[in-house]
Amino acid sequence: MIRKSALVAFVAAALVATPATAAEPPSGGTWLVSQFAQGDHLLNAPSIPDPGLTADGVFALAAAGVGKSTAVKAATWLGQPDQLSALIGADGESYVGGLAKLALVAQTLGTDPHEFAGVDLLARLAELQEESGRYRDLTDPSFDMTNAFTQALAIIVLKRASLPFDKAVAYQVSTQCPDGGFPIAFDEPVCKSDVDGTAMVLQALLAAGEKTASGKALGWLVAQQKPDGGFPSATAGSNANSTGLAVGALVAGDRVPAADKAVAYLRTLQVGCAGPEAQRGAVAYDSAGFELYPAIRATTQALLGLGRVSLADVSATSATAGVPAIDCTTTPSPSPSEPAPAGPAPVDPPLAVTGPDQVVPLTLFGSLAVVTGAVLLLVSRRRKVGA
Repeated sequence: MIRKSALVAFVAAALVATPATAAEPPSGGTWLVSQFAQGDHLLNAPSIPDPGLTADGVFALAAAGVGKSTAVKAATWLGQPDQLSALIGADGESYVGGLAKLALVAQTLGTDPHEFAGVDLLARLAELQEESGRYRDLTDPSFDMTNAFTQALAIIVLKRASLPFDKAVAYQVSTQCPDGGFPIAFDEPVCKSDVDGTAMVLQALLAAGEKTASGKALGWLVAQQKPDGGFPSATAGSNANSTGLAVGALVAGDRVPAADKAVAYLRTLQVGCAGPEAQRGAVAYDSAGFELYPAIRATTQALLGLGRVSLADVSATSATAGVPAIDCTTTPSPSPSEPAPAGPAPVDPPLAVTGPDQVVPLTLFGSLAVVTGAVLLLVSRRRKVGA
């Protein structure tokens, strides 16, 4: 459980930022921290807090090795009743994706998932495993949102907690498509391999030590890499989200050349010192350029890739409490081979980076947004939370 005293210590330690050197690109972690509304949660649209995305932000900052004080505050926000019930369920319902994500948040921060905001996340997750090894939401069957992402997350947290995972792995392996990849959705009439689904499953299987199915899946995943180094989703070409997930699998599977190309692709999407000040460090979704809300999600996924870390290994243990300041005053102009994505300035741009715990300035939506967003989340809590 996150203790208030620990939070105070992190904030106190983070008051002084370390300037970045001229040779370094702007920090994606610094930009991401500046997007945490009220310093503790991320939005997926104006005035809409997103607990699942906020959890992803914790993993991203840990992968970048910065912003631990913000990650701790985000975990505290996630443990508040509105966010907690939206993620893990209430009124007799339980959701695999939210339980696993919060357990991974606790593990990433070095806290106990058995005691997260008064909930034993792992015990509650165990109640959702079927005899087949599959984890399924406890809800109306028509609203069950379990898939490759939620199953993989469950395997990862079990492995990290040193709990039995063989049955869960066996079920996951049984969903493999004939071509070697994995689908996102289970029980479809035709098995259709998916880059995102395969990348997530691979991170779980490789962490669990599975070698046969994962070897075939790695071959399939590498074959999906585009000439630009990026990886496509089911509905788009090369993009930061799919590529960031893929890097975690490639690194875990020791596919170093493919991982190097993917990381280089992610760098081409990052806004450098030639870009608008409020965007520097952000990673655009794709080559079309910067748009604020896609960039928030894209940056969380890309930081895992840029950090070359799998979700099975991500940890904030050595992360700094604050973030480096972005100093472009002496940075040379980028070469033609390093273009900065261009695009419209973000809505309600954050304050200039001055330290580790920047807060997006509150406009009229300010305090009302928290209440409104929580209500919207509770009304729509059956939407997918595992991806």
